[in-house]
Amino acid sequence: MLPFYSGASDSAPKAEFSHHTGLFELTGVSRPENVSAFYSQLIDWLRTFEQECRKSGKWLSPAITVNFKLTYCNSASSKYIYQMLEIITSWKEFGINPVINWYYDESDDKMRDDGQDLSDALEYDFNYFALE
Repeated sequence: MLPFYSGASDSAPKAEFSHHTGLFELTGVSRPENVSAFYSQLIDWLRTFEQECRKSGKWLSPAITVNFKLTYCNSASSKYIYQMLEIITSWKEFGINPVINWYYDESDDKMRDDGQDLSDALEYDFNYFALE
């Protein structure tokens, strides 16, 4: 399986995931013009990765770390991010406890609140890091 990479644009975040390193990151602004098309490719990649793990009978990555370094996230993006996180957090059944890190500008309470809302909805703890 190939790693996933999508470069950032003015309206869409950089997205990358490597099953070799177990690192998944979204960085930048998330308000893609076609939010469904952008996030569907990420969700499809995550589902394919999970299917390959199930077929092989073993987890194909030693650990999972998810870093959200978003400077802005619209509500449509949040819905898809929630779907992605539902998939990722379900990997606990493989014995993998993903680490989810939520980075936000220290002066942006809304972005921190967005991370807390996702954490609460998923009933999964995130780590929060304020950036100067």
